[in-house]
Amino acid sequence: MARVVIADAGPLIAFAGINGLFVLRTLFSRIRITGSVRNECLVAEGVDAQRIAAAIRAGWLVVEAHGTESVPLTPSLGLGESDSIRLALEDPENALLIMDDRLARRYALRKGLNIVGSVRLLDMAERRGLIPSAEGCIRQMSDFGYRVSLHLLEQIRSG
Repeated sequence: MARVVIADAGPLIAFAGINGLFVLRTLFSRIRITGSVRNECLVAEGVDAQRIAAAIRAGWLVVEAHGTESVPLTPSLGLGESDSIRLALEDPENALLIMDDRLARRYALRKGLNIVGSVRLLDMAERRGLIPSAEGCIRQMSDFGYRVSLHLLEQIRSG
C-alpha cells in the first residue's frame, strides 16, 4: 500500500459533493493535497467546499506547502493536476495519486506513477462495507455534476 496518498481536486469535490469524504478518510486515513488543489476545491462556495475545508481543519486532509508557484506541466493539464503529479514524483515508488482526469492520468502513468480513480475507490468502499452501493454513489456524483461512469464500474468488476 502506498505510504503517500495525494488527491487531485476533482475526486475530492466529487466525494465531498455526495457527503462521501469519510470513504477517503477510512480508506487512507491521511491524504495530501497541494495548495493549488486546495484553492481549486475552495474557490466556489458550496457544501462541497465547506466539507473539504472541514477535512483540512480536522487534519486528515493535509495541504503540502511548496515554496514556488508552479505552472501547468503541459497545456492540457491544470495547475492542480500538475502540482499533484509533481508532488507524487517526489517519491514515486511510495505515492498513490487519486485522479480522474483522463489526460492527467495518462501523463502520470507515462511518468510511472500509481493512480486510482473515484470509481475504483467506490468499488473498494462497497466491497469493504463502507457504502451500500457504488452505483448509487456514482449516480449521486453524476447528479452533482461530476463526470463519472457506471460503465467504468462494470469494467472494473468484470476485469
